[in-house]
Amino acid sequence: MERKRTLLFPIVDFQEINLGKDVFLTPYYLGKKHNLEVRIVYPLSENNKHLPAEYRGVELIPLPFKSNYSSFSFKGEWYFLYYILRHAREADVLMRFHFSVQTGLIGLIYKMLNPNGVFYIKGDGYGLFTSLFRKENSLLMKVKNFLIRKAMHFTCGLADLISVETPSLFDYLRTELPARMNDKVVLMLNGFDEEYCRELQIKRRSLPEKENIMLAVGRIGAPDKNNEQLLYALEKTDLKDWKVVFVGPVENRAHDFRQTIDEFYKRNPHLTEKVLFPGAVYDKKELWEWYNRAKVFVHTSPKESFGIVLSEAFYFDNYILSTPVGIASYLINFGYGELVNHNDVEGLASKLQEVIDGKTDLEERLSSRTMDNDAFTLKKEIDKLGNLFPKTAK
Repeated sequence: MERKRTLLFPIVDFQEINLGKDVFLTPYYLGKKHNLEVRIVYPLSENNKHLPAEYRGVELIPLPFKSNYSSFSFKGEWYFLYYILRHAREADVLMRFHFSVQTGLIGLIYKMLNPNGVFYIKGDGYGLFTSLFRKENSLLMKVKNFLIRKAMHFTCGLADLISVETPSLFDYLRTELPARMNDKVVLMLNGFDEEYCRELQIKRRSLPEKENIMLAVGRIGAPDKNNEQLLYALEKTDLKDWKVVFVGPVENRAHDFRQTIDEFYKRNPHLTEKVLFPGAVYDKKELWEWYNRAKVFVHTSPKESFGIVLSEAFYFDNYILSTPVGIASYLINFGYGELVNHNDVEGLASKLQEVIDGKTDLEERLSSRTMDNDAFTLKKEIDKLGNLFPKTAK
């Protein structure tokens, strides 16, 4: 059977870390399921110049264009439009991440030059949709939202398939779009990359085999992670024989978070051996072993489109304490975790202490969880799309 070709235009700043995220994994698993020859096209930069030409059978094609403009702007993504003008007819499937005006323009050019091709949009909670939740407290804002809604409807109308990654966005989109478009909208979560986990020969630990570790993963100190909430909560918690590990690079852009850490240790010298910052961990096996060792995962972000770290925590049977962002509410609803309010230091400290003191019985909670972690994998999530590429099956 001849392999069909698919082309992906991802986010602008495509880096090595994206090889373990949905921006790579979704087309990879789609390629396996639908016998697609997958190519990812991205602009060359200092952050990705060392990427391989191929990874897990996916061709990575850097574009020798540079732009000083930010992502998600026309001036920041002009090279994608140029590329699709030249190569639209070569792609049986075109995949694009996020709802944006640029996504609409790319889709329009593609469908004009290759009307039989399949245009697939994988959307998250940002892009055009974010704007629609702004308060319409002026005529200008009403006009902006009207134009954005029209652009969104036009873009979705071009697509042959749209998937979204959270139940709330799925429900919103099905309500927002005309009824004739509902059949093309699918809820597909960012499941766990179980195939790669097997390749790395990681054996999941049972709860008794795990250590008394509470884990936080991400860009430590970034404003959109709000790690301060957990640090302040730890000052009100008796950790006893537990440790808390913050895995990820320590941010220094908005401010140097290392100073915040130093001040925390000065106030709490007894926690220097209990609250640890091992730094960035880019090796997947090493990273996943942290989840595998931990009993609890703490996530304090004020906003999140999905939260892949949450799906990783769920897969490795971490008890999830998270703010109500991304996929957190959906996963916790299966019975193994609790929601915490944004910036509620006292509330988080109380939940941490209940786990440490055994008042929250993790073994009992885990045994009563209503969805097995094996049900939440990328392969099974991709299967939800069904045979949605009929034009490529000819």
